[in-house]
Amino acid sequence: MTTGYTAALATLFTWTISTFVLAKLSRLVSPHTLNKAALFFSIFLLGILVCIIDGLAPWKLFTVPSSSNWLWLGISGILGKSLGDYLGFCSLRILGARRRSMITTLGPGFTWLFGLVILNETMNWLGIAAMFITVIFLLLLINSSAEKDEVEKENFGLPVPGLLFGIAAAALTGLAFILSKMTINETKNTISAFHGTWIRIVSAFLALWIFDITRGKNMGFIKPFLQDKQKAGLLFSGILFGAVLGLSFSLIAITHMNAAAAYTIFSLLPVSVILVSVLVYKKKISLLSWLYSLLAVAGVMVLVWRDELVGYF
Repeated sequence: MTTGYTAALATLFTWTISTFVLAKLSRLVSPHTLNKAALFFSIFLLGILVCIIDGLAPWKLFTVPSSSNWLWLGISGILGKSLGDYLGFCSLRILGARRRSMITTLGPGFTWLFGLVILNETMNWLGIAAMFITVIFLLLLINSSAEKDEVEKENFGLPVPGLLFGIAAAALTGLAFILSKMTINETKNTISAFHGTWIRIVSAFLALWIFDITRGKNMGFIKPFLQDKQKAGLLFSGILFGAVLGLSFSLIAITHMNAAAAYTIFSLLPVSVILVSVLVYKKKISLLSWLYSLLAVAGVMVLVWRDELVGYF
């Protein structure tokens, strides 16, 4: 149990670092370039990790997965990584780390919605109410005058497009998760979660690469990072703390502790981002923004624990 909680807290820590690093990088390069470069280098870093953990030779990364794995995980990668991450970086560029992290609280709700449609999963009334609570307080937060004024002052875009990009990213991530879950269930876990994530990243990068070839643009996506040490360092740190360490710690956490408890800790990401914004970056955040943020996160926690809590009503 101690291992699980330590890993969950480590996940929260690494994701917090990754959020700030990628937020800074998203304002130095275009979202498309950032997404493509992150996917490209993640293929190698995560590939090495999969080979070590699963004990695979490098060529078996391609041969062990079934055609069904490649098909559905590939589609999941294109939706969640090629499109979802791109829109997420667009939102991150406009809204910044704190507001973007708040929009990620919509992820569990979209995951349930697509699970209902595709996998016939169910949810009790408390879970549905918790989803609405999260959405309401998130919209109140983004729409507050103080938050809108700060976004416009930063001058990377308007609040509404940033919000819409973030919502679309959360929806695509939820859909991608369900597609991944479907193929893993059908093939009875013949590949690890790490390996499945690697397939999604490879497929996502290839889709972007083919897309850019057809339009003859963005072929030199690595060049900005080779020419600028700061950008290269930020990219490496974002991938290391997000795609490699964050993923590793999260999988360790959910295998050594109650999954709902693990996801509760993960859902504290917006709170940790707010704390870092205040303590490290000296951001002034209104009491109303604090209230909306905490209530939105509380909604996610109720959503995670809905089955246990519903008995009290």
